[in-house]
Amino acid sequence: MKRGFTLLEVMISLAIMGMVMATVMETVNQTRSAVDAIHNVMETENTGPRILQTMRRDLEALAIYDAAEYKVLKGVNQTQMGAEADRIDLIVRKKGTVPVDLPTRIKTVFAPFNEVGYRLRQNPLRPDFLELYRREDSLVDGDPFRDGSFTMVYDRIISLDIRYAEEPESQIVWLDSWDSFEREGLPYAIEIFLEIEIQPRRSLESLNILGANLARLEYTDVIHIPEETRWRFRNRIHPGMPGTDDPDAAQVPGQGATGADGALNGASEGAAPTSGDRAISGG
Repeated sequence: MKRGFTLLEVMISLAIMGMVMATVMETVNQTRSAVDAIHNVMETENTGPRILQTMRRDLEALAIYDAAEYKVLKGVNQTQMGAEADRIDLIVRKKGTVPVDLPTRIKTVFAPFNEVGYRLRQNPLRPDFLELYRREDSLVDGDPFRDGSFTMVYDRIISLDIRYAEEPESQIVWLDSWDSFEREGLPYAIEIFLEIEIQPRRSLESLNILGANLARLEYTDVIHIPEETRWRFRNRIHPGMPGTDDPDAAQVPGQGATGADGALNGASEGAAPTSGDRAISGG
């Protein structure tokens, strides 16, 4: 005679299964909450500083060695949607990130001089935010403040305010714009104020962590340009190109360059590059 489960046995089995499932679900929920909290803290601590660090590295690589007609830096004060949305363009002496297409070279070539810029536009998917783009053009030409390849840096920018100080005074006067061509010089300092919003993953666990769900964050960075660099640029007295035996030797434009780089951008060796020689033509 076959005998099935009694109602009591079925109820006990269901109760045990329910307790096991509850324990598993609680473990999964705690793990997910912890992951959310870590994500929020990482976003809070890394996003803004990462953007400012990228801009700082470009500004610290500001090119002064063969700048034509002082055209190396231009900052424009702009607003979008009632918020600061400043624009900045510069020429940098650093290895580019966009490869140069040279038919005569098989290997990938990256230019030693590059046009770099930062632009903002309204986010088409989130109209309350701005998108920040980094512009790079390896072909430095007579108009170094336009064209190039654009790469998105961040898509939830609230505002970007860039200011410039002319002289190191006790009460610094900050200017909203700067044109090295018009002023025939570089600023003493550049202040960058950035306001962004991160997209936190909300959870009960992450809410217990201080700062884990901060949405709008503000960051400020100040980049100082050394006085020696400003003086050399202002007086058109440039040091020897990096890599020379005497890095402190000054070189007046038009009297030859004595660098290991030799003839940069197609200029003949021993002659300073001119504005017409700036297109990259070699490795």
